[in-house]
Amino acid sequence: MEQINDFYNIALMHDIGKLSIPDRILNKPERLNDEEYEIMKTHAANGAELLKDVNIMEDLAVGAGCHHERMDGKGYPNGLKGEEIPLAARIVSLADVYDALRHRRVYKAPWTLEDTLNEIQSQAGKQFDPELVEAFMQIKDRLEVINEAIS
Repeated sequence: MEQINDFYNIALMHDIGKLSIPDRILNKPERLNDEEYEIMKTHAANGAELLKDVNIMEDLAVGAGCHHERMDGKGYPNGLKGEEIPLAARIVSLADVYDALRHRRVYKAPWTLEDTLNEIQSQAGKQFDPELVEAFMQIKDRLEVINEAIS
């Protein structure tokens, strides 16, 4: 139970590095240009830097710093691959994408649950840990209830 609590708190703090991103980029309703995207990508490393000396739980800075790493090594900021990516970051990555797809953003409408699950499944082994995707799909019947409860 303590580990679940830690993952929850890591998830709450994972995007703290966005404090360093200008509002004009964070709130831009159109696709980011290359320069803006490079600036946006710094939020992961900036978040890890902000949290590096916060010792209230293990992996807090790791969750912020590695949540955009990908299983195929094509993520950022360090190009980590597979199990080089800490478990906390792999979990936060999956939850973050689920949340981003299911909710309205300034640049997109919310996706349906079915489209979101299809996208997550298509990224197993590429973006996401396949074992985590499998576990996630086992709770898919509860996702709509959870989604409504936190909205």
